[in-house]
Amino acid sequence: MLKTNTSQNPAFLFNPWIYFLTFLISNFLLSYFSLSLGTILWIGILGLIFPFLLGLWAYPPSKNLKVPLYQLEFFKKIPWGIWITIGILAIFLRFYKLTTLSAWPIYDEGMVGFSALQIAQKGVEHLFYMYSDIPVFYLWALSLFFKGWGPSLFNLWFLPAFFSALSVPLAYLAARCYFSKSFSFFCVFLAALSFWPCFSGRFCATEVLILPLEALAFFWLGKCLKAKSEEKGDWFAGLLGLSLGLSFYAVYLHWVSITLVISLTMLFAFWKRRPLRLMWFGLGLALPLLPFFVLSLQSSGGLYLHARSILSTPTQPWMKKIQSVWETPKAIFWGASPDDIFYKPVWGGLINPVLGSLFGIGMLECFKNQTHTLYRWLCISFLIFLLPGMFGSGFEFYRVIPVLAVLIPLVTIGWARLTQEFSFRWSFVILLALMIPSLVLDANQLLVVYPRLWDSPVYWRKEVKSINYYRAYQILQTKSLEGPGLIFSDFVPGFDDQTLNLMDYKFNTVKNNNLDFKKVTWAAVIINVNYQPFLAKRLGPGKTYWLSKDLEIGDGGLMLWIVDVTEKNRPLFQQWREASRSLNEYINGIYQNFAVVDDHSHSKVLDLLNQDYSLFKNDPFLESCYDEKKSDLLFRIGLIPEAVQSLNQAIQRGYPSANLFYSLGILKLIENQKPEAQKAFQKACRSPLNFTQSVQFLAPSKEITNASF
Repeated sequence: MLKTNTSQNPAFLFNPWIYFLTFLISNFLLSYFSLSLGTILWIGILGLIFPFLLGLWAYPPSKNLKVPLYQLEFFKKIPWGIWITIGILAIFLRFYKLTTLSAWPIYDEGMVGFSALQIAQKGVEHLFYMYSDIPVFYLWALSLFFKGWGPSLFNLWFLPAFFSALSVPLAYLAARCYFSKSFSFFCVFLAALSFWPCFSGRFCATEVLILPLEALAFFWLGKCLKAKSEEKGDWFAGLLGLSLGLSFYAVYLHWVSITLVISLTMLFAFWKRRPLRLMWFGLGLALPLLPFFVLSLQSSGGLYLHARSILSTPTQPWMKKIQSVWETPKAIFWGASPDDIFYKPVWGGLINPVLGSLFGIGMLECFKNQTHTLYRWLCISFLIFLLPGMFGSGFEFYRVIPVLAVLIPLVTIGWARLTQEFSFRWSFVILLALMIPSLVLDANQLLVVYPRLWDSPVYWRKEVKSINYYRAYQILQTKSLEGPGLIFSDFVPGFDDQTLNLMDYKFNTVKNNNLDFKKVTWAAVIINVNYQPFLAKRLGPGKTYWLSKDLEIGDGGLMLWIVDVTEKNRPLFQQWREASRSLNEYINGIYQNFAVVDDHSHSKVLDLLNQDYSLFKNDPFLESCYDEKKSDLLFRIGLIPEAVQSLNQAIQRGYPSANLFYSLGILKLIENQKPEAQKAFQKACRSPLNFTQSVQFLAPSKEITNASF
C-alpha cells in the first residue's frame, strides 16, 4: 500500500514535529544530565506529561486515513546494499570485542557456565538447574560448546551473541506478517542496531533466547491470523501453541507474559469466528506444557519468583513500593538508579532520547486511532509486558525484554507519523536524520561508556563481578605458557563465583581430568592474604600477589600465591586436589537445593559438605578452609551460633589466621557480644600477618598491627 496524504488535519491543531522536538529535549535532559529532583519533576511535567495530554486533546484522529500507518509504504525500494550494511553492523555490534568489552563475567554467568560444564561432564540430570530454576535448553546448548572446545570467555559469550544476531532476521519475518515493507524495514533496523537488543546479547544468560523465540511466536501468530484457508489457519494455530509450549523449556518464567498476550489475542480473534482454531492452539500448547507444569511443581520457581517480587516485602512502605514500580519505565527511557545492580543501562536509558520521543508520538497516534485493532493491541500488550518488571524487586531488563516486540513498532509508528506527508525521498532523508544520531548515541553507550566502567573497582562491586579473579586470571594466563598448573580457587568462603574455574579450565589440572597431573610444575592458591606466612612456612617461599590491595576489604581480601611443584610436595598437592574436587559436588548441590527462601533445603547442602570432611581432615590448611567455608554457609542461612562454632574450629584445628579472628569478631558483634568481639579483633591484630580492618573496631586503642606487604 502506497503512502496517502492526510493534510485534511489542520496543522495548527497538531504538528507532530513540535511535539517530537519537545519530547526530544526533555528526554535528552532526563537521560544525560544529573539534575535535582525538583528539576526532574518540572521537566517531566512540562516537557512530557503536559505536551502528551495536550496532544491527546489537540490531535484529531485520522478518520480519513484509508489504511493505518503500519501498512503504508514510505520508500519506493530499499536497495540490497542497505540490507547488507545493516546485517554487517548488526553482527559487528554483537561480536565486536567479544571477549574484552565486558572484561569479565558476572557471578550469574559463572553459575550458568558451571551448570553447563556439569552437563558436559555428566549429561542432563534435571529439567531445571540452579536455585532460580533455569530450564535445561540453553545450558545444554552451552554444554555442547564446552564439550567440544572447553570453557573459555569466547565460548561463554559466543552463544548469546549468536542468538541475539539470529533474532534480527526472525524479527523481519515476524514484522512482515503485520506491516508493510517500509515499516518492517524500520523495525528490523531498530532490532539490529539499537542499544537494548545488542546489549542483551552481551550476557551469557538463558534470557537471550527470549527475543528470537518471541519473534518466532509472533511469526506463527501472524500466519495464523492471515491464513488464506481455514485448514492452514488451524495448522498454524497448532504450530503456534507448540512453539509457545516448547519455549517454556528454554526461558520459563519470562515466557509467561508472552504466552498470556498471544493466548488473549487468539481468544479474541477466534472465539466467535473459528472456535476450532482455538482447540488446535490449545492442543499444541498443552502437549509440551502439561509435562513441564508437572515437573515444575517439584521445583522452587514459584518461590524464587515470589522472593524477587515486591510481594516478598509486605512490611515495606508503600512509597518504596511505588518507587520500585517506577524503576522499570524510568530505566527504559531515562536510565536506572545507581543502586540497581547489573543488567542495566549505563548511560541514559535502554532506548535513547530520539527513540523515546518517537515512542511518545507513536503512543499519541495509537491512543487517538483505536478503531484500528492493532493500535489497541499494542497499547494493551505494552502494559502487560511491563508488569513483570514493575512488580519485581529492583530493575532487571530481562524481566521486561519481551516489551521490545511492541516497543519497536510503537517507535516506528512515531517515525511514520512524522514522515506521513512527505515524499519518498524526504522520508528517507528524515530516516537518516533521526537514525544517525540515534545510532551514535547507542553505539557510544555500548562500545565506549560501558567498557570504561571496568576502569574503576567500584563498578566491579556494583555489577557483581570479581575483580580479584579477573586480576588473578591475567597472571595465571601468562603462567600457563609454562604448561598446565594446579589452581586452587575453591578454598575461599562462598560459592557464588565460579568464573575463574571456567576461564582457567584449559590449563587447570585441578578441574580438568584431561590434563596430566604428573607433568605439573607449578601450583597456585587463591586464598585470604593473611594465610601467606602459614603457607610460606609450610611449603617454602612462593610468589605472592595481593589481588585486593586497593579494594579496602574488611578481612584483607584475596591473594594469589604461586609455588613450584616438586616431587617432595606433589603428594601434598594431590591431597589438596582431591579435597578441591570434592567441593564440586557441594557447589552443584547448592545450586540445585539451596532455595532463596528457607524450606529446609539447606540441610541437604550441609550434608554434602559434611560428607567430604574426611578429605580435609588432619591438614591444618585444609581444616581452616573447610571450617571457614562451612561457617560462611551457616551464616547465610541464619545459623549464627553454629557459624561461630565453625570459625572457632577453623582456628583450633587449622591456622590461626587474622581473617578468621576478624570474621569471628564480626559475628560476635552481630550477636551483640562486644567484649568477645574485642578479644577476637585484638587476636587478629597480633596474628603473624594482619591486613584486616580489626584495628578500626578497637579505637581508641593504640594497637599496632603488623601489616606490611
